[in-house]
Amino acid sequence: MKLHQIDLNLLLLFDALYRHRSVSNAAKDVYLSQSAFSHGLSRLRKHVSDELFIRINNVMEPTALAHELATHITPALGQIYSGLNNQSTFDPVTSDIEFTLSATDYTQFSLLPKLMSHLSRKAPNIKITITPDEEGTPTKKLMSNELDFMLGFSHEIERSSTVESFTWTQDRYCTIARKGHPQLEHGLTLEAFLCLPHVRISPWGEKIGIVDQQLAKEGLKRHVALQLPSVLAAPYAIEHSDHLLTCPRVIAEQVSQTIDIDLYSPPIPIPDYKLNLYWHKLSNSKASHRWFIDVIAQL
Repeated sequence: MKLHQIDLNLLLLFDALYRHRSVSNAAKDVYLSQSAFSHGLSRLRKHVSDELFIRINNVMEPTALAHELATHITPALGQIYSGLNNQSTFDPVTSDIEFTLSATDYTQFSLLPKLMSHLSRKAPNIKITITPDEEGTPTKKLMSNELDFMLGFSHEIERSSTVESFTWTQDRYCTIARKGHPQLEHGLTLEAFLCLPHVRISPWGEKIGIVDQQLAKEGLKRHVALQLPSVLAAPYAIEHSDHLLTCPRVIAEQVSQTIDIDLYSPPIPIPDYKLNLYWHKLSNSKASHRWFIDVIAQL
């Protein structure tokens, strides 16, 4: 197929539908009626001899070819937007732009003190809105422009060829217990780890976490007596009980300053956790978003 044979506006339709997975929402995004959008999609399908998107449970799911095309079309559109906007300027000192992020309570705990300190000094008018981190939705919301950024654990995020990321911070897990725990006088052994009750952090209600996954690899299983959606509340649940909690070390060190707990190295190998910042590739064409990415990277 030669370039002059295709209406390049159809690429905008493709990109919108790839991001929204909904004809009605994609049509609104490119300011077309649904019938006009559907007609354009039909033309594009004929050009590439592929359905591109198939409706499954009221969602327009991309075909394998659509996924492949997106890896080329999305960056190309981003470069076009960037070229057209290269004369636009962004001044963080005067801008009152609002950024919308998705993050868990722990991520907010890690990010907000540093971020708000920086913004109060360098960009006092910029607004931040943080929404709950919902399982399975961040990538879709980034693609549909409902979110500007997602900050979360790398092993929890659904990836897409149109989403970029970098690791913002990385740390170890540790296991904590109340100070003077009678069964931990000689340290935290694997036997004690398996016998004692545990608190599991489950933001979305899932019944298996990173600790359970690592134990399962060895054919082992722990006893989870309490499941909570918030890691910030969990340490206080173990202060006066015999429960164990495995959590990021930075959380444990912080709460150990206010409650009586001891920190232990887990008796099983657990991969370091990584907090990654995610954004849609099209955001690379926006000076404001590039600035925000740089700010997060420097915190």
